[in-house]
Amino acid sequence: MNLIHTSLSNDWDDPFWAKWDSFLTKNPSAYLDSRSVKAALDVPQRALRALCWVDDSRNILGVATTEDTAAVSQSKGQFLKADRPVFKLAQRYLYRGDGKFKLKIRVLGMVLSSGDHAFRFSDNLSKEEIHNAIDEAVYLRPLPNSIVPRSILIKDHYSELPWGNRFAGKSSWHPKWVDLEFDPVMEIDLKSDWKCFDDYSNALRKKSRTKIRRIFKSSEELVQRDLSLKEVISLSDELYDLYSKVYGRAGFQLGKLHKEDIISLKEHWGDDFPVIGYYFEGNLVGFQCGIVTNYTVEAFFVGFNEDENRVHSIYQRMLLEFVNQGIERGASKISLGRTALDIKSSLGACPRRLSCHMRVNKPAIHFLLSVIAGASSPKIPQLKRAWKDDVIQP
Repeated sequence: MNLIHTSLSNDWDDPFWAKWDSFLTKNPSAYLDSRSVKAALDVPQRALRALCWVDDSRNILGVATTEDTAAVSQSKGQFLKADRPVFKLAQRYLYRGDGKFKLKIRVLGMVLSSGDHAFRFSDNLSKEEIHNAIDEAVYLRPLPNSIVPRSILIKDHYSELPWGNRFAGKSSWHPKWVDLEFDPVMEIDLKSDWKCFDDYSNALRKKSRTKIRRIFKSSEELVQRDLSLKEVISLSDELYDLYSKVYGRAGFQLGKLHKEDIISLKEHWGDDFPVIGYYFEGNLVGFQCGIVTNYTVEAFFVGFNEDENRVHSIYQRMLLEFVNQGIERGASKISLGRTALDIKSSLGACPRRLSCHMRVNKPAIHFLLSVIAGASSPKIPQLKRAWKDDVIQP
């Protein structure tokens, strides 16, 4: 198995990218789709690599991406709970100084995605072969004078373990790594017989249906516009400013969106990457964007003016729009990301646990990381029961 890689979307020709997408047919991923990968490669601020494993006949055996970026945690204790004193001691050390824990990090998987998008490999490969292939990939030095970050993260695999079972700390990936658990991803499974938005809302409990009516009522003064590529380009500064108002409040940040990301994704995905602007009295007060496919809707990013959001329920209206996009397209799932768990659960989204694998090539930090991971778990609020009893929970 041979590893080839590139940092330029035009390094590989169209027939090769077509083979890449064909390989993903059995187990698709909107973020590993060639359109998403090429869009990310075309953003100059991203230190991103497309990785492809091939056999001697150039048949594809696996695909993935890596990106060198930064992770910043600025909310000590806000998202993790722990019942061991050693947790606080380790945390105090990591957050010393300005109260932020910062790492330069190489991520296997799309930095801006949530869900199982780290890699895809052929079913014919063993777990050991896959591990060895990834171990080679995450320590590549593809750029002249580049330095591989000391921290490596393989992000986001679904975990089917019951919620009471901890898995963070010791690694299921490799003994020298640490398993981590952050917030779950919130997803809505769409039934195949839901042909319109009312079919979805009628499957919800009365309290959730009442909430939806309230959201539509409070947002009725908003005007939605499906922005063209030309409009996305001309409004890119405004869109990025709205995004920053939301992102700046995040307690944990892994990389960040660049305004060029939205433009590049719109260029590569076209109508399948709708960018919806929300206007009030002629002013742009919010936007949402996401990838819409026949199998899933991946909510990408939103941005909004907080004052207008409180009055017009912009964010909640956006969540309903993602649902509507999925139903109209006939998708089977809506992935709403891993924030605002309570709000999303009230509209029918259910949590799915995600695991990450991390290794820090600095023994002291790696040890403290394993201590924190093993002694803590995510703070999950009491989520809403939105579905009627006769509707199977996703």
